[in-house]
Amino acid sequence: MLSEELIARIQNETDLAALIQNYIPLQEGRKALKGNCPLHDDNLSFMVMPAKNVFKCFGCGTEGGPIEFLSLITKKTKDEAAEILAQHAGISAKRSA
Repeated sequence: MLSEELIARIQNETDLAALIQNYIPLQEGRKALKGNCPLHDDNLSFMVMPAKNVFKCFGCGTEGGPIEFLSLITKKTKDEAAEILAQHAGISAKRSA
């Protein structure tokens, strides 16, 4: 399991909007970016708040940060998703016992 400190660092150093745009297109909104939720069929119910580095789908209620998004979209565990993001950010992700 990864430490809470390491998970927080990975979340903070990952640009969520850029990560999500690898999977779905996002449109500019007033305070958020919006798009179709990649987890279900719906129109523009998926919002990304870059200032807070979080996402929320107002259709299905799914929300979170970079680790949660990658975990959901790739069907990997949160630790596996965190390790992938850490590797991309050049962060050493060693599991604690």
